[in-house]
Amino acid sequence: MGEPEQRIERVLEEGLERIETPEAAHAVVAHLERLSAGRTEVEAGQAAAQQTAGARDQSAAAASSVESCARQPDETRAVAEVLHTVAQQSVAPTPAAETATSAAQATLQPDQPVAPKARRGRRLLKDAVLRRMGPLNALDARVYLAVNEAPHPGGLDSLAWLIAALFTGGWIWVIGTLVAYLLRVPRSWSAVKRLLPSVVIATWIIEYPIKAFFRRRRPFVRIVQALVIGKKPGSSSFPSGHTGSSFASAWILSTVWPEAWPGFFGIASIVGFSRIYVGAHYPGDVASGAFFGVLLSEAVRQVLKRLFR
Repeated sequence: MGEPEQRIERVLEEGLERIETPEAAHAVVAHLERLSAGRTEVEAGQAAAQQTAGARDQSAAAASSVESCARQPDETRAVAEVLHTVAQQSVAPTPAAETATSAAQATLQPDQPVAPKARRGRRLLKDAVLRRMGPLNALDARVYLAVNEAPHPGGLDSLAWLIAALFTGGWIWVIGTLVAYLLRVPRSWSAVKRLLPSVVIATWIIEYPIKAFFRRRRPFVRIVQALVIGKKPGSSSFPSGHTGSSFASAWILSTVWPEAWPGFFGIASIVGFSRIYVGAHYPGDVASGAFFGVLLSEAVRQVLKRLFR
């Protein structure tokens, strides 16, 4: 861990220790929302980049910026501005982004050890954020927290990350159908011809145009909320690409082998849950990935069907 990251962690932990009551947490969140209002993620990141522009060590400059916020005489304002600045730095297009994100996760994620007073402040702050969210966003965050605050045995953690590696881009589904073809499984060549273009096109559309569209339009307050909840801020997580490619593949393969659809969708659902389990996505990201995966793969299938009658 670098020195700038340690400095940001220390300031964040001291800020959490100042939050002693639900009323104090509510005041901090209300001030955070005022600071974040009307800004997009990109605008906030660019503003943070300008603050550290020209600095020889941008991570150190970001840490200094966070420390200066903590010197505010008003405690509510100081804590809110620290969190706001860390969130800004975490989405800035600079090397400081990873430093700020790592420091935030090390302090704010529920499984990270902090001092008892800071742990209390962290809980109060999260409760205040959840109360001020809209019903659907709050439900999304609560399910996410329920999964991520549950016990995570080392073996399951390793399995979840293995699933993430294997199912990136949906290629494991294509390889599986090719193996089935080599083994002369009935209808396997039809599966290969349908699956390959469908999963490639659907995955590309989800990973690039759709993710880029929602990232550009995402309000900065959502990034601040994600940081407080303990989810990595700044990542283009809507919708889930892993889930999209898996549900696209499950749908297409079910049109070839309809009798095996429970198995295909069971595997795709495990992939989706694993993305929540490792803390990479909210349940809403996973559900939207499944929706777009099925929708786009079926659209591609219908186009190909008309072209190659």
